[in-house]
Amino acid sequence: MSSFLTTRSSCLALLLAVTSAGFCGVGRAADEAVAMVESLLAAEDVGERAIGLERVRYGIKGKAATDRLVALLPTLPPAAQAQLAAALGDRADAAALPALNALCGSSKDASVRAACMRAFGTIGGRAEVAALSQALVAAEPEKTAARRALTVIGGADAVAAIAAASKSAEPETRAVLLEVLADRRERGLLSDFVAAAVDSQATVRAAAMRSLGKLGGADQIPGMVLGFLKAEGKEREEAEKAIVMVCTKNDGRDQSAARFMEIFKAANATDREPLLSPLAKIGGSGALEIIDGLVADADAVKRQLGLKTLVKWPDATVSKRLIDLVGSAKDPSERDLLLGGLIRIAPLPDNKLKDNEKLDLLKKTMELCTNDKDRGRVLERANAIRTVETFRFVVPYLDEPNLAESACRSIVELAHHRKLRDDNKDEFMKALDRVIATTKNPELIERSERYKQGKTWER
Repeated sequence: MSSFLTTRSSCLALLLAVTSAGFCGVGRAADEAVAMVESLLAAEDVGERAIGLERVRYGIKGKAATDRLVALLPTLPPAAQAQLAAALGDRADAAALPALNALCGSSKDASVRAACMRAFGTIGGRAEVAALSQALVAAEPEKTAARRALTVIGGADAVAAIAAASKSAEPETRAVLLEVLADRRERGLLSDFVAAAVDSQATVRAAAMRSLGKLGGADQIPGMVLGFLKAEGKEREEAEKAIVMVCTKNDGRDQSAARFMEIFKAANATDREPLLSPLAKIGGSGALEIIDGLVADADAVKRQLGLKTLVKWPDATVSKRLIDLVGSAKDPSERDLLLGGLIRIAPLPDNKLKDNEKLDLLKKTMELCTNDKDRGRVLERANAIRTVETFRFVVPYLDEPNLAESACRSIVELAHHRKLRDDNKDEFMKALDRVIATTKNPELIERSERYKQGKTWER
């Protein structure tokens, strides 16, 4: 029976390809093609319905055909309504919009409403922005469908409507709309993002800063600094990431970093202190000069502030400073702070060292450790240096009870990288056997067993 249906579907597909090609929804042949599509959409066989939907998308053309197809929507069950709504969106004929709007407003089925919204992204415009904006705070799948539609919907009028809603809607909706505009790369609205960065609502400020992190440049840095200073707690941490992104990753980053430095130098003492954190993460010789001055200051408070800033440096260029400071530190808390900075910096993937230099620095850091807690932290950071030499550095620590679990985690992380594992298969297989026998962590055991079998692991 299944082979019969398959053959029947193949014949139907061929027939439709012949009868619908070139027709524009007028004449007897086109009427027959539309009628055949209508019957296919009502069929019980999945394959036949798929053929019908394919013809809706790419076969029969013209408004007359669209009008007949949308007339089917009220007659279909919800699942079929959703399929036809999606196909009408792909068909890209705006004549379907009134029927899809009506269905979206009347259907009690979320999947149907979501399918209509996805279609609005293809064939909708300014008139659909309001409904899509309201759906941004709805449940799934409408929420995702609405956001996707707003991201791709065409027309300058639609963009203007989204921008207007991003200023007047409820805070949660405004926040999403700002990110939608950023996803659309609407650089002409950068001034709107800057204004929103100091909004009275934290959700709006956070979204504006994330958006500026994607699109911003030197001209936006002053506004971003104001947003950063207005934020607190987790919001400030995220705002800092946005500033650092603009100053280190975005186009024109050197100019952005220079602009940030100008603002820092002109800031009052109250604002300078929180601005030290992004200053350190942006880096540069000017920033290091400022931090070195704080570290060398006779004032204990300023020195402590300098040390806390130094350990946030983005690469290994300060490693010698940190090693020297650890060696001379007399205060245990100061030593712990500096050692933690070294442990973080040594294996950074974007630092200024080659892999063998990173490993050498990590070994020096291990020698500075005076307790197993810090040694364990070094071992767990080691897996960021993906070389067999790192693996060989870690394996002996399986013999030390207080460090074995940290060694197990790092070995398994290194084994996750297939080429490294396969190029040194015998060594890794033996080490993974030891991990299985040593660790108390069920996930590490499962991962080890999968890697031994040449399988992958989904995180």
